[in-house]
Order: sequence, then structure tokens, then C-alpha cells
Amino acid sequence: MRARAAGINLAKGPIVLYNNIMINDREKYKKIVRELLRDPRIRKMQGYSQHQTSNSLKHSLHVAMVSFAMAEKMRLRIDEEVLAIGAILHDYYLYDIKESGFSDYRHGTKHPQTALDNAMKEFKLTPKEQNIIRSHMWPLTLLHPPKSKEAWIVCMADKFCAAKEMYGRRPDR
Repeated sequence: MRARAAGINLAKGPIVLYNNIMINDREKYKKIVRELLRDPRIRKMQGYSQHQTSNSLKHSLHVAMVSFAMAEKMRLRIDEEVLAIGAILHDYYLYDIKESGFSDYRHGTKHPQTALDNAMKEFKLTPKEQNIIRSHMWPLTLLHPPKSKEAWIVCMADKFCAAKEMYGRRPDR
């Protein structure tokens, strides 16, 4: 089930002009993210630890919020719904990394496809949303580069958030 079918208003909100600069609709974005977070399928991500101090859902929410902030800072006009869905589902791989037996490298190269496969079983995704999920580990997944502004943003935000979560506020670093 798509977020669109879960009661989210699909009408494209007007781009607001402020000092002749196009900006995105922050409230629309927050509403989409809140609606996604209510979905029990997405809430399952809480059960999978990630980056030593987080879980997949918290990390994905962090990526979603940083992604929107990056788009605003760079003054990029984005599709709020595509960005939110891609950011929230980018790590929808639904397995425990420690119990998987994968090395860090193998997890890094494998989980984008696993996340995409899982997400496609549960949600109707646009090609752009699929690319965001599949390409978020680029350049590690060399043959699957980001193909849209939204995919590039999530790719960059994911790396920033992962570094912050792994090395940010830890007293031993």
C-alpha cells in the first residue's frame, strides 16, 4: 500500500516564493513522513539495530529529515512525497546485521537490493523511489547510481547520518 493510498493528499502543493526563491513545502513533507511512520510495516524497522547506537527506523527518519534540510539549503525543488518515501524505505532490509553473517562490506553491497525487494513486496513504488532505495549506497554499489535529485540527496544524507550515528556523540571516539 502506498502512502498515497493511506490518506495523503496527492495534490502537488504550490511552490512558495520567498524573496523570489523557490522553496519546498516543509509542512507537506512532515505530514507525509508522519503518515509513513504510522504504517505498522514501516514500524517493524525499529526491531533492527543499526550503526551501534540506532535502529533502522530512527536512522531512516534521521535520513529523511536531513534530506529535506539539504534540499532546502541547496534550494532544490524536489518532489516531497518521492523524497520522503525513498528516505524512509532506503534501509527496509529487515534483518539483523549481526546475525546475518555478512561482513560490513557484504552488508553494504547487499542491503540496498534487499531493501528494494522488501519494499516492492509491501508498497507500490515509483521508478524514482525504487532508484532512491537501490542507489543509496553508491558508489559502493557502482552499477546502481542515483538518477534523480532526490536519489542524490538521500545518498548524501545517508552517509552523513551514518557517520554522525557511528562517530558523533560517542565518548570513546
